[in-house]
Order: sequence, then C-alpha cells, then structure tokens
Amino acid sequence: LLLLLLLGGFPAHQAVQAQDCALHQSVCYRGGDLLARSAGASAGDCCRLCGALPNCTFFIFNPSDPPSCHLKAGEPSLQVDCADGTSGFAPVLSPPPPPPPDPSAPRPHIVAILQDDLGFYDSAVNNNSAALPISGNITELAKQGVVLKRHYSHWHCSPTRRSFITGRLPIHHSEDLSPVETDDLDLRWTWISEKLKSAGYKSYWVGKGHTGYRGWRHLPINRGFDGHIGYLSGAQAYTSDDRWIDDQPLRNNTEYSSELYGEQAMMKIQQHDPSTPMFLYLPFQAVHTPYDPVPGWHGKDTYHGMLWDADIYVGKIVALLKEKGMYNNTLIYYTSDNGGVEDGINYPLRGEKHSNWEGGMRTVSFYSGGFLPQNLRGTTNHIVTHVVDFYPTACHLAGVDPQDDPPVPPKPIDPSHGYTDIYGRDSFPALDGKDFWPMLTNPSAYNSSALHEYLVLSKEVVVAGDFKLLVSQPKWKTETNGWKQPNGTWVMSKDADWPCNKQDLYFNDFNLPVATGGRPCLFNVNDDMSEKHDLAPANPALVDSLRKILNETVLTTFHSRSPLALLGPCNPTCSNKKWASYAPQKKAGQGPVCSVPGCDHYVY
Repeated sequence: LLLLLLLGGFPAHQAVQAQDCALHQSVCYRGGDLLARSAGASAGDCCRLCGALPNCTFFIFNPSDPPSCHLKAGEPSLQVDCADGTSGFAPVLSPPPPPPPDPSAPRPHIVAILQDDLGFYDSAVNNNSAALPISGNITELAKQGVVLKRHYSHWHCSPTRRSFITGRLPIHHSEDLSPVETDDLDLRWTWISEKLKSAGYKSYWVGKGHTGYRGWRHLPINRGFDGHIGYLSGAQAYTSDDRWIDDQPLRNNTEYSSELYGEQAMMKIQQHDPSTPMFLYLPFQAVHTPYDPVPGWHGKDTYHGMLWDADIYVGKIVALLKEKGMYNNTLIYYTSDNGGVEDGINYPLRGEKHSNWEGGMRTVSFYSGGFLPQNLRGTTNHIVTHVVDFYPTACHLAGVDPQDDPPVPPKPIDPSHGYTDIYGRDSFPALDGKDFWPMLTNPSAYNSSALHEYLVLSKEVVVAGDFKLLVSQPKWKTETNGWKQPNGTWVMSKDADWPCNKQDLYFNDFNLPVATGGRPCLFNVNDDMSEKHDLAPANPALVDSLRKILNETVLTTFHSRSPLALLGPCNPTCSNKKWASYAPQKKAGQGPVCSVPGCDHYVY
C-alpha cells in the first residue's frame, strides 16, 4: 500500500490479504467523510475501531491530550506531514470466495451433531483436561479438526434449531420457544434437507425437534428427510414414550434417549449406501434437564454421565463411518444450541443460557472428519461465524445454490416510524447465513469480520469483528450475570456497575431494545472474552454506530406466516384424537393439527 502511495495516487478500496491496518507515522490524509471522532490510546485502537465501523476506510490518530481517532469514509484526497499524527487504512478483506464446486464432483457425507445446553467448559475441547474422561471421543474429533473460537448460537434452544434448518437468524423467525402446535418455520422456506435432497443426498434426523409442528408439512419426513425419529417438544424425561417416528407417534419405546438416538443413528449409517451422499442430523437431548440417571454411569454426578453417554455414541459413529469406508469423505459439524446452565459451566465466559453474555451465546464448536483438508487438522479459527452459516456451507459442498429468496422483495425500513411490517403476505427474509468454507479452509486470508461485517445475535446484541454491543438482557428469565468458576462457584457482578445487566423492557421481537440500565455496554470480546471491561464510555461514536445497525436490523424482524394454502385445514380435535389413539397415555396436542390425513377438513 505504501509503495502505491509513493508511486502516486491513492489506492482503490480493494480486497487485499491483510490482518492489520497499514499505518503511516507522521503522515495525515485529508479528505474523505468524517464518520466519527472517538477516544483511542494508540493507532492500534484506531485501527480496531475503524475495522468495526461500517464504511470506515481510513483514520487519523491524534496523540495529543486526550488521544483521539478521526474515523473517515471514502478515499483521501491529500497527503500532508504531521509530526505527531499517524494515519492508517482499514484492513480491507480478502480475496473473493472461490466459485461453487462442480455439481458433478464427489460430494461429502455430512454429519451435524447438536448437543443441548452444553457449557463452554464442560468438555475438554476448550482446554478443560479434567473433562477428558467424559468427552474423549468428542475431544479427539476436535483435535483432528478446526475448533471455532468465535462461533455463536442463540441464547436458548428453539431459535438456534430453526436457524440451523433455515439459514436465517433468530430475529427472522422469532426468539421465542416453539411449542409443538406452533407455525414457527414458514412453509415457504426451503429446509437444508430439501436443498441437499436436490443434490441427491439421503437425509436422516435422529433426536430432538423443538421447531414447531403445527402443520403436517412441518414434520421432518415431509421436508426432505428420508427418515426421522425423535421428539417434537422442548423437554421431557429421557425415558419418555412421547416420541415420533416419521409420520406417526412411536409406540411403547422408553429407551434412554441418548442410547436410542445413538443406536438409531448407527442403524441409519449401517443401512446407508456409501455411494450416495448422506446427511445425518443428530440433535442429542443431552445434557438438557431433567438430570435422569444414566444407564451404566457410576460417576459423581448425572450431568457428567449424560455427556459421557453421548460421547460414547460419537465414538461409535466415527468408528462405524471408518468401518464402512465413509469417514474419509465425511465432514462433521459439532456445536451446542446455547451455552450451559444449571450444572453446566461456561468458564472463562460470562453468564449462561438465557443471557446475552458470551456464556449464553458463544458455543463450543468445531468442524472435523476425513473430508477436512489435512493442513487444517489440529487448528483453531477466530473468524466470527454462526449456526446459520451451516446451511450455505453445506449447500456449497453439495454443489447447490443456497439462495432462498422471496418472490417479492420486502419494503425498505423506515427508522423514523419504528417497526412497520415490511413483508406483507407475499415476502419474507432471505438467507442470513454465508458460506464459511473459504474462511474455514484459508483462514490466514481473512480477518475476524470477513464472513459477517456485523452479526445481530439477538434483538439486544450485535457483534462487529472484535467488538460486541450489548444493550440489555433478554426479558425472559432471571439471568446470572457473573462468572461461573471451574469449581462451580459464582463470582457475581453488581448491577450498578454494569448497565447491561438489566433486562429489556419487552420480550416482543418487534420492539426496539431498551437500555434499561441507562446505556449499552461495549466489549472487545477478542481481547476480553470474559466481558470484564466495558469500553462504551470511551467510545461513544462506535456505540452509536453499532446501536444504529442493531436497531435498523431489528426493524426487519419477521415471524412465520405460512399461507393457508400450505398450512391446510386445521382440526385440533380430530388430530389430537388420532395421535392419542397410538397410545392412550399420550398427551393431547403432541402432534400436527393442520392437514393431518383423515382430519383434513376445517375446524377452528
């Protein structure tokens, strides 16, 4: 960059391979449009601020008292000498991603394992060696893969699961949980299983659901999965008989869930033709409450036994893939739906499930398997990514177009009028996820925000590169806002010291987030993953910029509105009677109620 300047003229704002800003001491650039002035103790601080501020292309660091950053957009028009100042250009990213693979090329088998409520520190993946005896197989997979250090999910269950299936962020389908009878996955959307089916995949869903099943077309067996066994609700006993197989309740099966789902997953693999690409989705019930006794476990507590049980089946599945000659062409994605809670530990992260702290949303995650390039094995990746990115990444590897656009684009938002419905009856949000494969396989060419310039994790949180703006906590349950230590004890925080400890005024997604503590908090979660240093008071311009992005994104909120033509006739009385006939002890309301065969006449 400096060479280009010496040769004359200023460089175009183009993609380069760079991790840091190009700094020029005793040089100041004039021109451009001033975006913001902000406090900064060094040119490096200005670099990070410019990298996090959308549209910032260069900056000037003034070391005078107090030190400050002038953050600018556009291209400079004049270069002048300034003895004390330093200028720099933002780290502009990265080579364009490669074209999609040839659809005729060999496609990998894909296995996605979703643990439930697993804490960041509960396995040995994140350096808790004491957990190795209960997570040895999972940890070995992680060691042979790429551990994702900045992977995010939602702060609780259903939104993460719906994001995995649809490639859309929680604000674009709801941050609420999904009772069985809800329409939370718009039937106009294409599921990842349907995308992969179009590429010739055979797909299987084995385990927990919790995504909403109001209509017959919400069942996995009717949405591209060739086989499904699991439960539809959010929580139940590990030996509950309220389970489903394909298009009907499963009769009289009370096998412990981790063993049922592990054995069923192995059966699907065993029966699968290796010449056909396979997609296996395995969302374990473990380690969610209730903490039911684990068969064969004689350790000190049930929580660890539940992870141990799931870990055994992870090892068995890997062994079976190798035995069948499938492993070398298999990509494995492992993550959790949210952070740990109850007996879970998220050390060194702050908070837990149901909170907007990193402990609720930054999840233990990795990619592994024989399909992963050899040079990546045993590495870590610090690029910000989210569970929504699995959808387009899997599509890329399968050679299919990930796009799932509405037939009519939504209307533009109008921040001056607050929330208005920009979708109507004919539109809906397009995909939010992005193809992670180029960043996963060539991480040195990208910085932390290369995949998502900014990422709205919930209606109160936006992440932009190293920075995280946290307006308030979700209005849901009482959060623990401190730090849980490896021994299980809490170091608490005072609400008076942390304005973002306070809950939002509204749970409703359509209301803009309210800083009930007086102002948001700002953290550099790359340097301060424990969220102990609030940078907001020293960086008001960055706070304002990120809050504007968050508010404008919240104005695009969407809840499912499946057309009646797709949802079909709804007859709860007839449908519930039909499901109860499979086993008299089954509770009413535990299955679809719309377009159910034999009950497909309208009764509201």
